[in-house]
Amino acid sequence: TLYKNIYIQDKYFFKFKKKIIKFKALHFLEEMYFMSKWDKKKFIRKTKSDCMSHVSMITMDLIKFAEDNADQIVWGSGEQYGTMTFKCKSHDYGFLPLFYITTNGRIKFSINLLRSKVNRLEIISDFQLKLESSFLMDFDPLDYPSDIYHSLEELFTMRSEVNKFITTIQSLSARLHQ
Repeated sequence: TLYKNIYIQDKYFFKFKKKIIKFKALHFLEEMYFMSKWDKKKFIRKTKSDCMSHVSMITMDLIKFAEDNADQIVWGSGEQYGTMTFKCKSHDYGFLPLFYITTNGRIKFSINLLRSKVNRLEIISDFQLKLESSFLMDFDPLDYPSDIYHSLEELFTMRSEVNKFITTIQSLSARLHQ
């Protein structure tokens, strides 16, 4: 490829046609380097072919929600499966991923990433509480030390759970926009 990233001493460089250009903003580097392999059409097609209809419908609902509410949607560049990232733009913290979904029917909540970036603990505590009450899982930092993917089929068994999650993300987005 024409593009190659090089990481040297906390600075990002970008190689383009044998010229090295320095980039200070990782966000700009992501947009330039990670040319998306996936788009909405490919993502939906792959999800429908690889997942059960129930999981495909949940994925479609979350994509529609992201289109209507995300400040930025990022489609992945992976080979084995596609990802869609819902990002919220905060005045204080920049673009923050709130959740990821994959073409193989999985979802990842970015609670630990948010813990490391957002210093307003009431926002993180509220998000954690809502996730715990929705999915009956413990998202405490000690018991949940890293963000992992979960099966959509296991988490969302009823339509009301999808709606509750959407409301949680809307609430989190609104608080991060303040």
